[in-house]
Amino acid sequence: MAWLRMARRFTRGGAARLALTVLAVAWGVALVAAVHLANRAVLRAFVEVVDTMAGRAALEVVAGEGGLFPEDVAAAVATVPGVEASAASVKGAAFADGGTLVTVYGVDLTGDVPERVYGARLEVDDPLVFLARPDSIALARPFAAARGLEPGDRLELATPAGRRAFTVRGLLDTEGVARAYGGNVAVMDLYAAEELFTRRGLVTGVDVVVAPEADLRRVADAITRRVPAGLRVQAPAQRQTDLRRVTESLRTALEALGLFGLVAAFLITFNRLSTVFEERAWQLGVLRAVGLRTGAVWRSLVGESLLVGAAGVAVGIPLGLGLGRLLVPVIATASAVAQKLVAPPATLALEPGPLLLAGALGLGTTVLAATLPAWRAARVALAETMRSRGKEAPGASPRVLWVLRGVALAAAGGSLAALARHPAGCSGLLTTALAAVGTALAARPAVQVAGFLLGAGARRVAGPVGRFGAASFLHNPRRTALTVATLGVGLGCVVWFWTMAESFRSSLVTALTAAVRADLVVTSVHVTNGYVEAPVSEELASQLAAVPGVAAVVASRVVCWPHHGRRVAIEALDARYFADPGFGRWPLAPQPIAGVWERVARGEAAVVSANFLANFGARVGEPVVLATPTGPLELVIGGVTPAFESPDGTIHMTREVFARAWQDRQVNRVGLRVTAGADRAAVRATIARELAPAYDLRVLSAGELIGYYAEQVGRAFAPLRILAATVLLVTLLGVADTLLAAVLGRTRELGVARAVGVRRAPLVCMIFVEALLLGALGLVLALASGVGLAALWVEQTLPYLLGWVLELHLPYRELPVLVALTVAVAGVAATLPARRAARLDPALALRQE
Repeated sequence: MAWLRMARRFTRGGAARLALTVLAVAWGVALVAAVHLANRAVLRAFVEVVDTMAGRAALEVVAGEGGLFPEDVAAAVATVPGVEASAASVKGAAFADGGTLVTVYGVDLTGDVPERVYGARLEVDDPLVFLARPDSIALARPFAAARGLEPGDRLELATPAGRRAFTVRGLLDTEGVARAYGGNVAVMDLYAAEELFTRRGLVTGVDVVVAPEADLRRVADAITRRVPAGLRVQAPAQRQTDLRRVTESLRTALEALGLFGLVAAFLITFNRLSTVFEERAWQLGVLRAVGLRTGAVWRSLVGESLLVGAAGVAVGIPLGLGLGRLLVPVIATASAVAQKLVAPPATLALEPGPLLLAGALGLGTTVLAATLPAWRAARVALAETMRSRGKEAPGASPRVLWVLRGVALAAAGGSLAALARHPAGCSGLLTTALAAVGTALAARPAVQVAGFLLGAGARRVAGPVGRFGAASFLHNPRRTALTVATLGVGLGCVVWFWTMAESFRSSLVTALTAAVRADLVVTSVHVTNGYVEAPVSEELASQLAAVPGVAAVVASRVVCWPHHGRRVAIEALDARYFADPGFGRWPLAPQPIAGVWERVARGEAAVVSANFLANFGARVGEPVVLATPTGPLELVIGGVTPAFESPDGTIHMTREVFARAWQDRQVNRVGLRVTAGADRAAVRATIARELAPAYDLRVLSAGELIGYYAEQVGRAFAPLRILAATVLLVTLLGVADTLLAAVLGRTRELGVARAVGVRRAPLVCMIFVEALLLGALGLVLALASGVGLAALWVEQTLPYLLGWVLELHLPYRELPVLVALTVAVAGVAATLPARRAARLDPALALRQE
């Protein structure tokens, strides 16, 4: 192990020069570890909610998500052989003071249903009083303890029927369903819950306990044959599978960005180790001259990289744990917003798998980055090595590099063709990786072209100093190209994600600006699923219509609904919306059916989003059949809109049709127009004073509502922005380190320039301009690769991977910040050591090692 001891001595001697390289590797390791740990923690939290909500129930009969059907279905299910118990239930959302979401279960409390079906023991002092009083409620012990509530205390909750005061008459032990959503769970009697959340006789589900000896699949098939059409029988495992599918896209995007951070770390490490090994070429020559073999030199250099990687892993793992804890709530919120789910409390767990993966990738990155520079430094002839002090070691022949570029270009073209013909997440990620490789390989030709143009311009404009600067720019072309490649890949990744986020936000704002033109929009202040406002009773629309100064109202209902294995959104609006363009119109794609809006208003047709057509292969003019709680509903697809309610697709129909088929009498939003000459502010104040306290309402203008949804896009992309900022930090640190080392390594060269009469100011200015040119080249590559990748994802990958159909929009607000940061970092990193070197006495500079 002599080579390892020698590597340790060399590494210890150059620790200061390798500090930023260690930090770059650490950030790459931290990104991978944090993304994997946080993704697993969030998914585990969502899955745990599914398990705890099910209790002991092995099957569940539902009509989509929150769909209503008769409670008599429970009695029919109970007669199926193999069913041990069945319980009709109502699941609703209520809100305590402070906006805390409380999931309310309405179940039949006349027997032992809570414990037998849901695995939760209910303690009630007087069951008869609990059943006789509709204001009775039982709270999970954690929720009651957090608010200091005891049996007999009063609790006020905001429900779809308005604010209601309840009396705590029971407590749920922290087991079974009472553990869901962090213990923010309450239980009511079934009939009292129906009055608040559904309607008398209608429930949201039937939970089924299957006998231990029964075959689960056969029991499920038997129940399916027994219940009315439109109802589904599913197991918690199926819900877990659905949950994994709908959250997979965000996890994939996050992991792709984490790997891009590691690629940036690879380029930084490769560049830095190449510089370090070339600076020590004469030392290696001495070692070989005294008898050390080439293999031993190579192993020593690779051993140094291994120690650098180990240091990066040692720093990166705890850094990743900290970053992961920061990302967990952000990813949970982003998943909830993107998929309209309730964000559960999630906790990061120390899992060896992701940590070992991150550590292995970190070590592998540094060793791989060092292999070629070490081989290059160890194999050069002895005499050449001794003469190569301060010079760049010879690299691969230009022909080999052009062959590599051709192979990368051909691979990228083939991947693009495959992606265009067969869109898939894997082909999109492969094309993305090849684009990163192509960006790195394009750096060298870009540097050569820039050097040629710089030389031609310098000879005409800047005289001898300019010619000297142009020559020094290409003195180490490989190092210069690696610096440009690092900027191109790292900043390109940042531009890519910023462009995707801006494309989503701008596409949404453009569509909503046309679709929402009401003078005022009234919604609940609370949110149930992701960003969708909590539903309230449709009576609110009638009450708003009676407010002085209100000319017309349009109510809308938004629900998620299963359709052919996917989860689409249904937005049902009053027929007036489709008949009266004064409330807004969703922009329609060309070639809708004739009289599309009139047919939608009559309940004959529906308009669907562009991603609905892409996901289901549907066409305008064809029928779409929806499985509703009351049976199949067939509507003609009348046109295509750019709606963004769901990544799987959105269907717009009239609320009259929806209310009949879904038996739903709730609304999420109510838009209203004021009468001509009425004071909009006065109408808003009247609603806020007379109706808002009863329902916990907010009154917004159309612009404020659109701003709210744009803010939700920011929440959905928050984890990507955090990781993009991390990649930006790693890239700029690495480039600063490279420029700093490059200028310090040119101290003798600058001393020569001073010795032949070049003054300090022009010398420092020359170095500064070189750094700016490097930054500019990197930015050009970054913009080209980032915008190109964003266009690829917007046009091809996102519709398949995430389900969204967007228009490309550039992040004009963020790009100047990126340019300023790059220029500042490059300028400072190059100018400070250049000023130091220029102030040295030429004789001292010429003796500098």
